Amino acid sequence: MASIAMMIGAAVINAAAFTGGNYLARYLSGGALAEKTRDDKVLEAYEAAQARYSQERTKLLDWIETNR
Repeated sequence: MASIAMMIGAAVINAAAFTGGNYLARYLSGGALAEKTRDDKVLEAYEAAQARYSQERTKLLDWIETNR
């Protein structure tokens, strides 16, 4: 039973080290800033599209209610 717990613990530690190592390598190479900039642009576009959708949906629901 203890050996299974140790194996699971080792797997978690390895996963954390692998993930942290990738992040550190990307950060040191300057990729983190470029990725953040790209993500920010995508998020802004998503938020703008969501706002347009919400406005159009409200207009449609108002039109449906008016014609009811």
